[in-house]
Amino acid sequence: MALKTILNKQTDFTGEFPAEWAKSGLWRMNESAPDENNHLLDSSGAERPAFINNWSGTTASMRSGQKGNYFRFNINNPSTEQTYLKVTNDGSIFAEFGERILCGGWMSPTTYSVGNTYCPIFNTRYGPGQPIFYLSLIRGNPRIMLYNDTGSLILDESVEPPFSLVNGGWYFIACLIEPDNKTAQYVVGDRGSGTVWASEVLSFTGELNRSCTADLILGMHADSYWYAGGLDDWFLDCDTQLTAEDLENYFLSSLCANGGDTSGDVDGITEPGAVTLRASSGGYPSEGVLTTAAADCNLSGTGRVSVTSEYISGTTAVSFVETSTSDDLTDWSDWAAVPADGRLVSPNRAYIRFRVTLTTSDTSRTPRLIDIRLYDIPKAPYEKIGYARPVVLDGNGAWEAVLENAYDIIVTSEINGEDTLSFKIPYRDGKRGYIDSEKKIQIVDDVYKVRTVTDTRDTDGSAVTEVYAEAEFYDLTFSVRKEERTFEAEYPETAMAYALEGTEWSVGTVTVRTKRTWTSTEKNALSILRNTADLHGGDLVFDCPNRLVHLLTVNGRDSGALFAYRKNMKSIQRVVDTRELVTRLYAVGAEGMTFADINGGRPYVEDFTYTDEVRISTLDCSSFTNPYQMKEYAEMRLADYAKPTISYVLNAMDLSVLTGYEHEAWELGDYVRVEDKELELSVTTRIVRREYNLQEPWNTVLELSTTLKNLGSSASEWDNAADSLEGTSMVSNNDIREMVPFNLLRNSRADDGLAYWVSSGFEADSENGASGTASFKAEGVAGMTKSLSQTVYPANRSSYTLSAQIGSENLEKLSEDSQVGIEVVIEYEDGSTESRFIDLY
Repeated sequence: MALKTILNKQTDFTGEFPAEWAKSGLWRMNESAPDENNHLLDSSGAERPAFINNWSGTTASMRSGQKGNYFRFNINNPSTEQTYLKVTNDGSIFAEFGERILCGGWMSPTTYSVGNTYCPIFNTRYGPGQPIFYLSLIRGNPRIMLYNDTGSLILDESVEPPFSLVNGGWYFIACLIEPDNKTAQYVVGDRGSGTVWASEVLSFTGELNRSCTADLILGMHADSYWYAGGLDDWFLDCDTQLTAEDLENYFLSSLCANGGDTSGDVDGITEPGAVTLRASSGGYPSEGVLTTAAADCNLSGTGRVSVTSEYISGTTAVSFVETSTSDDLTDWSDWAAVPADGRLVSPNRAYIRFRVTLTTSDTSRTPRLIDIRLYDIPKAPYEKIGYARPVVLDGNGAWEAVLENAYDIIVTSEINGEDTLSFKIPYRDGKRGYIDSEKKIQIVDDVYKVRTVTDTRDTDGSAVTEVYAEAEFYDLTFSVRKEERTFEAEYPETAMAYALEGTEWSVGTVTVRTKRTWTSTEKNALSILRNTADLHGGDLVFDCPNRLVHLLTVNGRDSGALFAYRKNMKSIQRVVDTRELVTRLYAVGAEGMTFADINGGRPYVEDFTYTDEVRISTLDCSSFTNPYQMKEYAEMRLADYAKPTISYVLNAMDLSVLTGYEHEAWELGDYVRVEDKELELSVTTRIVRREYNLQEPWNTVLELSTTLKNLGSSASEWDNAADSLEGTSMVSNNDIREMVPFNLLRNSRADDGLAYWVSSGFEADSENGASGTASFKAEGVAGMTKSLSQTVYPANRSSYTLSAQIGSENLEKLSEDSQVGIEVVIEYEDGSTESRFIDLY
């Protein structure tokens, strides 16, 4: 998968003129006011600020605009206000220039500017020395004047765009000057109508002034002629590579961008390289919609969109992404929502633009959009794994070389385990030079990264290169360091999203619907993903081309494929293993917690389906703080442990590579039928591991049902993942010893009935208690909420401890939305509130 386009710069979000195109000077005029010396910043990096002549006491002001702020001046009486901008030339501005000079910017003239005969815009005629160019309007039409080193005119031409410049309109005006070719050309755009126009190429004779030391003046000539209106994003590049077509494309691409619109709800300027909701009066709007500038699309295959953002789960979000495409930057396709898998739905055309919705439920907080990426997923050179060959990719993900002479090509993959590639290639093969460590290798749709390259001399004396590569998802091991995180009654996608923050991967399809309360102490993304799958159940599936991670209840289908002796099965081994069979499973959670209180006093679960023999083991569930979830997890694990491990190892052929046998196709995770009359085998079982020989599909090794511990090289690492999970409780033993008990709740044990409490469906039980003789109780009713609440007013402390003793009988959730727990609503001194729910089931 190649990264086609990334939008992560201010100009991508605002449509402003890019700084890299204006190396000699760029005056964005985004300040709210000039500095103490009445200067406006030069954003090009050339450190050439623009001085405002007559800032104070005039109509000169910085105004809100579509591309940030802009400079507006000479509105009442230009001849008396006499405001203009001056960029001092220290002699270096035109000391060297290349084949093409570019100057221009955005302007919003008044009636005064378009109605007068002469109106200066960009002027080098004010001195010192002789001028080089002069951009102006003559009776409302753009005019270009060029000079030689004696100050004589060598070009004086005006052009007439197909639209008229009017009062208050916004126009892009740029001029390209080619000194060697002796030509000049205007590009003019009308933002109101979206029309852009390039003039004919104007020719001149004579030599352009190559020794100009004149200052740059915007808005004045000879203290007699003035410009009135607004200026924004003016630029100069004395050695540009841009053409008239590039400028036209910039104008059209910039029209849709609204991140710089200071009247809108999104802000792409305040934090360079990010987009937020626009702050106003100390808060943010609840929603804002960003439209980006247009960018390159033109994919060679299919596309995938990825958005990187910073958000607070449940509070702020980049909630909706849409795309639209075009071949000419004028006619655009309808907006199409990007689905959860990031697939590009819009038609594949030359250009693409994005529309992104930012939301917040807390107006004191805002999400941050960091970047938008468009990936190109080229069509694989091979459609089937059988007889495919490794394809080396370059740094951009494009095909670099097909290794048709590779041999012993083995792809080894297993459910929730390893995914590796190994092959050999003659050392003297002409394409050996393409192979290097960390290069990417594509096999059909999957992408691997080379980890080891070993050059050896084979037994027959020939030099051989052996390559070992791992699937791209292995790089998630090297993700940004993850801090400890507690998940309270969350679905698996919450932990998966946390794991993938800061990576190029996103959460894909999640069909597992278990909730878990647990603490993750793992430090990298892959470990957290593995633990999530172990705790919630299901199959982790890594979609490398699309950079998606799925968690599916079962990844596979009933393929209908049949493996039979003398048909497509060369050999079979069945192993029945009871070495790890368990019938009674204890579980120990955080701080020694068990689920005995909710399990009839038994801190274990049992399953004697296979044998009456009591075989005991203990499950380390120290990440769990919820006894109900821990019991559910222990039962899920015991379902696997309480029966023998039955595994089948086949040496089989993939018949689907043969014409007429396409229906015999199968994939990792699929269910297949295995028949062997002599062994009295007739079972439907699942492919959980495979060693696929691409060059010799008839020599493929499959493991069915359950991977064998001595055959699955990485499966054993994950089988006991729960046993190695480390959890930390919220309060340590030392904290408890040093804690001074003080109960802020009144009548916390129901000694005085319901006094001090607000009850909805609860009653006081004066005969049954835990720490005393009474307690509160409620009987659940379907579709009804029952609650017991009390408001307390504590003193200011850095931390508080909440404790309660809970008893239950026949507790059962009737829907996924059901909740049993304690909700704490915290009100801060500034009046803001925060809710936290402690799930107890």
